[in-house]
Amino acid sequence: MELPRSMTSHYHWILMCLLLLITTACPSTSSTPTSETTALASETAALSWDANSEPDLQGYKLYLATISGGYGAPIATLPMDVTSYTVTGLEPGSTYFFVVTAYNSDGVESSFSNEVNKTTL
Repeated sequence: MELPRSMTSHYHWILMCLLLLITTACPSTSSTPTSETTALASETAALSWDANSEPDLQGYKLYLATISGGYGAPIATLPMDVTSYTVTGLEPGSTYFFVVTAYNSDGVESSFSNEVNKTTL
């Protein structure tokens, strides 16, 4: 008994769909990933401050330390219209201290702001 032509084409269509499903769901054993990314856990600190109203204000400098008052070079120099910054890449389980200064067109910096700290999880 021979199946009518319309049934055989429908049957081939189902087999073709099944084959496509099987091929996509089961990658070959010879395939290797093109890249693999491993990210270490890191923390962030979102900081913001009140704008300085001096007429010759040029911007702000942000400082970070791992001990209170132990500031070195600034970690960021920002333009005068930026009053927030997110510090990234902080190590989990550590305490960080932050201050900000304002600087003018001559490069003269203000004293440090009040210190704030964050302990990462």
